[in-house]
Amino acid sequence: MCALTERSDRSALDTVQAQLDAFNAHDLDAFVATYAADAVITGVAAEPVVGTAAIREFYEPRLQNPELSCVIETSVLFGSRWVVAQEQVINAGVATETIATFDVVDGLIARASMLKA
Repeated sequence: MCALTERSDRSALDTVQAQLDAFNAHDLDAFVATYAADAVITGVAAEPVVGTAAIREFYEPRLQNPELSCVIETSVLFGSRWVVAQEQVINAGVATETIATFDVVDGLIARASMLKA
């Protein structure tokens, strides 16, 4: 089975878990690979982060921080595409509660929105 087929067969929850695993492993390539080429992330910067090049640029310095991690406390799947997750983003031992929504299309995150408590 080719990688494209494997990715498109992956459930939305599995895609979000792969993104979380890559984030916690500080694996920038694997993290970016969970996003669609034209993905949009909101709530992490003043302006939306659009496209994998911008996602890579935004997250590269963050994922170089060994004290940064994320734990999903709970997640819910709506339909087959939408995942809503309650997360704890931990930086230098300080946790920030975040509600994250992910729209997953064909095994890739098309849109992610973060709301920090």
